[in-house]
Amino acid sequence: MSDESTSWLQTASQRMNWLAERQKVIAENIANSDTPNYKARDVESFESYLSQQNDRTVAVRQAENVWGSSMDNNTVVLEEQSLLAASTSSQYRLASKLYGKAYAMISMVNGK
Repeated sequence: MSDESTSWLQTASQRMNWLAERQKVIAENIANSDTPNYKARDVESFESYLSQQNDRTVAVRQAENVWGSSMDNNTVVLEEQSLLAASTSSQYRLASKLYGKAYAMISMVNGK
């Protein structure tokens, strides 16, 4: 297996890890949608995550507040979180299918 294919598979794996962490943060936002003063959170961009040299943990930050807040100062908007969850889920499915197909092709070429 070449370094290039290994690097590609590693990047796909990292993308799936990042997406899984993002889905976890979105679920926490939804769970806290009725908590007073709770601030919606999101993860760093995937590009920022990849640029980290040693520490491959996903940084969580306060989400940009474009929808406003509720009367109890909660910034979680369920509609927005639902859209983010659906998008993240479909991106994860796509990444896992591509990863599986690439792995199958490499295995076929290697005769395994």
